[in-house]
Formats: sequence, C-alpha cells, structure tokens
Amino acid sequence: MFAAYISTLTFGVYYFRLGIPELYYPTFLAFLLFVIFSALSFFSVLSLVTLFRLSVITTLLAFYNQIFFTGGVLSAGILEFIIPTLLAFFYRPVRDRYIFMSISGLALISIFILSGLGYTRNELPAESELTHGIICATFIFTIISIFTFLFRNALIVKNKKIGDSMKELQETTHKLIQSEKMASLGMLSAGVAHEINNPLNFIKGGIEVLEEGLNEEKSLKFEAEPCIHVIKEGLSRATVIVNSLNHFSRRTDSMNETCDLNEILNNSLVMLQPKLKYKGKVIKELSEEKLTLKGNEGKLHQAFLNILSNAEQAIERNGTVTVKTKGLKTKTVVEIADNGEGISKENLKKISDPFFTTKPVGKGTGLGLSITYKIIEEHNGKIRVTSKQGKGTKFVISFNKK
Repeated sequence: MFAAYISTLTFGVYYFRLGIPELYYPTFLAFLLFVIFSALSFFSVLSLVTLFRLSVITTLLAFYNQIFFTGGVLSAGILEFIIPTLLAFFYRPVRDRYIFMSISGLALISIFILSGLGYTRNELPAESELTHGIICATFIFTIISIFTFLFRNALIVKNKKIGDSMKELQETTHKLIQSEKMASLGMLSAGVAHEINNPLNFIKGGIEVLEEGLNEEKSLKFEAEPCIHVIKEGLSRATVIVNSLNHFSRRTDSMNETCDLNEILNNSLVMLQPKLKYKGKVIKELSEEKLTLKGNEGKLHQAFLNILSNAEQAIERNGTVTVKTKGLKTKTVVEIADNGEGISKENLKKISDPFFTTKPVGKGTGLGLSITYKIIEEHNGKIRVTSKQGKGTKFVISFNKK
C-alpha cells in the first residue's frame, strides 16, 4: 500500500504541475481510494483479500487512464500492466493471479485497438515527454526490483519451511521407529517375564515342599538350611527382575495411571543392574513418603531408564550413580547424578535436540534424551541439567503437584 500511496502522489503532483486534469484528477482519486481502503481494512470492515482485490482493480484503472492519455501504445508507462500480475503473485487465493493476468492482458489488447483506431491521446507537452518517460521507467524498475526481492525472500521462506517440514518428518519417522522398537522390546520383555515366571513358581513350590519334609529331619534341616536360604535369595532376586520386566513392558496410551516414582526408579535400576555392578555403585536416597503422580507408567519407565542409561555410560570404573527423590510443598523432585565424564558447555545446550549424539556412528540415534524431554513435558514436568567435564552430570526432574 505504501508503494501505491507514493506512486499515485508522485504522478498526481507531476500531472498537476503540468496542468493536465485528465491525468491528475483520476490519479488523486486513486490515492484517495487507497486511503479509504486502508482505513476500512484497519477497522476490519474489509478483509485483506477484499482490500487486495479492490487495490489491484484501482491500480489497473489508474494505469489504464494514464496510458490512454499519455500516448496509448507509445506511452512510457505501457509496461505498468505487468504490475497487477506481480501483485497477484504474492496473494491468495491463487485464482486471483490468473484473473488479474487476464484483465491486464485484455487492457493491453484494448489499448492497442484504441491506439490503432486513433482514440488514445497524448496530453503531455513535448518538452515533458522525456521526464515523464524517466519517471515511468524509474517507477517500473523500482516495482520490479521490489517484487524480485519479495520473490527471492518468498522462495527463501518457502525453502526454509520445506527444510523444517523435512526435518520434522525425519524426526517423526525416527521417533516412530524408536517407538516401534520400544514396543517390540516391551512385548519381548513381557514374553520373557512370563516364561521365567513359570519355572520360578515351580522352584518356589518345590522349596516349600522341601522345607515341610525337612521339618521332621532336624539334623538334615540344619545342614540344608544355608542351601535353602541361598535358593530363596536367588528366587527373590529373580522375582524382582521379572516384576521389573513386567512394569517396563506395560505399553498403554493412558495418561491417567497412578505412577509410583520410587517404584519406577527401583525397577529401572534393576534393569540396569547387570551393567552398573561392573562400573561402580548406586546410592539410593529415596523419599520415605510415597511419591505418586498421574501419567503413563510405561513412558516414565522409558524416560528414567534413558537418563540412568546415560549415567551408566558416562562412568567407567569405580563410579557412582546417585538417585534421590523428595516431595516438596508444590513439587515432586527426582535427582539423578553421576561422577562420570560430564558434558561440555556447547553440547549441554544440544542434548534435548533430536539426533544429537556424541556417540560413535551406530552406537546411538540421539533420540533418547529428546524422547525423555517429551515424556517429562507430557507429565507437566521440567528437566534441568548441570554438568562439568570430568566431574559428572546431574539431572533434576521436577513435577508439579496438582
């Protein structure tokens, strides 16, 4: 609209100074119409699409009048008919582009016909034709330059949107693959847990029968008791592992499950125990108060298992992983810390980015923490990470109490 204001004022003042009412009256009228259209649009009387259409029609009429009275096909402004088409190129609906291209084409053809029949006139003084030609050429060049710049920017924006869409598609695809892997792993865990649970029940039943039989043989019971104790201890540990597998394998979309954070963390630690026991020790400082929240138990298992897995991978030997939970007045807080290699400052800002990983190719997708952040957000939680290279990393996860 600013280009319309400036062009109509410039040409209107120029024609006024030349004293050509056939030119300056319609040009000033076009300027007045542009002002009215803008005001109506500002007060939401006109929609942007209607404003655009009225402005292009007014521009076409103003150009047509100008060309008609400045020489017809010989007018220096004849190329101005391409401007409405350029305007339409940047607006929707797209059909407007073709409508205004057709109107501009018809206007150009009619000017040729009217010029051939001798109806068009040149009201410009002979000494002003060169100046008028320079003004028209400058105006056309400026408009084309502006629209070339806009077209270039539009292409850049469009390419960026395409790039963002491709990245989002790639991220979604990888997350879907990761989700499918987790679902398959959950099914496998459930199957393994079920298969292990059956022989455990047999062992448990056999121990009970054996204990009842040994009650009558006091001397034999005394000798066998340590062995029975060891078997019971192994049975108890196996049962805990099976229960952890069952919790981990639960896959539902419900966000209304009652999730016990201490239990989830214990289950996750059981899952990682085979790796952690060779690298260091786990220090647990879990709240005696039962800490629960509404959410999805399977997803929370996945989130905490991701964080604990990162902690396990960060330490080498004689390391420590510390897990704390505490209930505050308005929040429930979980802290998971390790004294491993830590994360550099530049990488700390990227850890939640999809596909970012410092692991070698084939060792990680870079989606673990990205998915973890998403899961915690779904549970109205926040993650804060602090780290120093060579000192370790701490994850602080807080959930709002409702």
